[in-house]
Amino acid sequence: MSSPRQTEQRDDTLPTAHPDDVQLFWELTSELFCVLDNEGKILEVNPAWKRVLGWDAEQLLGHNIYEFVHPDDIPGAREAHMRRGGDGQRLEEYPCRYRHADGSVRWLSWSGFMRGPRFYGSARDITATRMSHSALQQSERRSRAILAALREGLVIIDRQGRVVEANDRFAEMVGIPVREMLGLRPPYPWWPPDQRRQIAAAIDEIAREERVTHELTFVRADGERFPVLIDTSRMRERDGRTVSLSVIRDISELVTTRNRLQEAHRVAELSTWEWYPDRDLVFAFETATGAGGTIEMTGEQSLLHLQPAWREEVRRLREETYEGLRETFVADAVTLDMGWMQIRGEQLRAADGRITGLRGTAQRIDAQRTAEIEAALQRDVLDAIDVAFMARGPDTRLVHVNDAALRLFGFSRDEILGTLPAETGILQAEDPATHELYAATQRGEQWDGEMQLRRKDGSTLRARVRTTVVVREGGAQYSAGIIVPL
Repeated sequence: MSSPRQTEQRDDTLPTAHPDDVQLFWELTSELFCVLDNEGKILEVNPAWKRVLGWDAEQLLGHNIYEFVHPDDIPGAREAHMRRGGDGQRLEEYPCRYRHADGSVRWLSWSGFMRGPRFYGSARDITATRMSHSALQQSERRSRAILAALREGLVIIDRQGRVVEANDRFAEMVGIPVREMLGLRPPYPWWPPDQRRQIAAAIDEIAREERVTHELTFVRADGERFPVLIDTSRMRERDGRTVSLSVIRDISELVTTRNRLQEAHRVAELSTWEWYPDRDLVFAFETATGAGGTIEMTGEQSLLHLQPAWREEVRRLREETYEGLRETFVADAVTLDMGWMQIRGEQLRAADGRITGLRGTAQRIDAQRTAEIEAALQRDVLDAIDVAFMARGPDTRLVHVNDAALRLFGFSRDEILGTLPAETGILQAEDPATHELYAATQRGEQWDGEMQLRRKDGSTLRARVRTTVVVREGGAQYSAGIIVPL
């Protein structure tokens, strides 16, 4: 083994760096080198100061280093540079902000030491790292704030089925504090005992699909049952773990509305008819509600209340049924007043089996269509959590608004449903974007852009608006819009 003296002698024989190499390193390194006096005056800098901060050496030399430090960071930087370096300790990786020549800010991480009256320092540009870390922190804070403010319930479950996170809205729905949910495994207490197998099967679909949506029944802690629409997606955490995220919406109001509309459909006016080609007459008999009486008209007159495209369709179906190409027909037709009518027909036969005519029913199904559309809109709005959502019917009157829209514009549901855009004043005629939106809707196209909107109290807001047109056969169309304030 070599003695310390032998090792030291051998080290003394190693070649030393050539002065030109040191100068080249000084000029080309990406780190900022400097020499300061004990008051912080800049005595020497390398070219990296120009590349990183945009300052020429002439603009730096003779100036105090703290003239280039962000004002908020000067006290800490002064203490770190002078006190920690001045008592014999090395300054290690101290971050602070410096002003760039273009007015922007850069984060530098400083290291250095004092030797006599001089401070010898080096700094690395860590702006990208700091910004990424700051953005991540802001994103996490924003995500948690969103979770807390969501008006839908939210639950995150790991691969073992344990609840790892839930928000206050879901806790309110089921009547169980969030702290008591964490760590629970299935069957969860919000699954009704008699439906646990059905719910478990529905939830298990997430193992095979990226996203599933189900309408289920949950139970509160007090035993009350309530319907929910649950939208579950599989996602991967930053650490690589796979978890499922479920957004749960209490759809009690929707189900009540849907049941009411279905009942309205059941008792809606129903007319019966008969058609005989040899007489070309239609006999419309008494309706299910007892109104009217017997009305006689020609076959063509009976179709005049339908949109032209549907008039041809019903005529075709009627003739095919009479000719024996089909035994019955059903047509959902749009009327001239933009309502919906369902027409059913079947063959009338003589004793010898010969087809003599047709008979059937004609019923207005506006309530049924509205129920179907509202149910579809409720599902679609899950992708736009807590943003304003509005839908207009064929006559451009509002047929659906969510709670977020009511909060945003300050109207009650009774005040806004059934109104025209001009009546509410939400859309401003003087805004060119309003005309673009109208034109796109008339063409049956989507529209996405920014526009100026007006609240009930007269104040205005700038918002991003995205509209989608749902075109129905026969020309009737509904348009739905999502509104996000900017």
